[in-house]
Amino acid sequence: MNDKGPIGNIALVHLAFIVDEPLIARFFLLLQQGVRIRRRVGRSVDAFLREELGAGPGTIEKIQSIMLDGKPVDDIGSALLHDGSVLALSAAMPGLVGATLRRGGAYSSFRNAITYHEAGKACMPGEGWVSIKVFNLLMAELGPGLLRQGVLVNAADLADLLAERSQEFRQGCSVTLGGEPVDIGILEGSTELAGKDQVFLTVARSPVNA
Repeated sequence: MNDKGPIGNIALVHLAFIVDEPLIARFFLLLQQGVRIRRRVGRSVDAFLREELGAGPGTIEKIQSIMLDGKPVDDIGSALLHDGSVLALSAAMPGLVGATLRRGGAYSSFRNAITYHEAGKACMPGEGWVSIKVFNLLMAELGPGLLRQGVLVNAADLADLLAERSQEFRQGCSVTLGGEPVDIGILEGSTELAGKDQVFLTVARSPVNA
């Protein structure tokens, strides 16, 4: 990806962080709030998890609740990702709500009316944008890979995060914006992010921690 080039049909600035390993988790809040990724669509949720997100069998087993376009998914082999789909992933949640939303669980029949079913609409294979939210234990499983490959984030959310964790980031990371090194302090005040709705963000581990 070119630092100042388009992703799909969207021209974006690339903000790249190289951080000490413990700081990667500080960006997980953005995954809870929701990010967008460009991947191959027109494929099942199962294939998307394995081939596009790099989730292994153990991780997929931990994904107990899957919401696709606001509806719970039971059959990850038949539910398809479309361009513009919204996918939310969570490990087991406590209480009746968690039990009801659990895919294939004993209470899944209680929500049959809202369970996701393919409507038979055309879904041609190809690249597309998927909005994704990742919660609880799955952030540690999927977060580093998502951030390393790059996510489209809300610029205001990112500026808030940097300001809140300013001391940590000043001590443990280096940053480039559009391919040029920048001082983290400039980003904290959102001066460089002002006027941008979204930023393409990558976060990688410092080589000294590799």
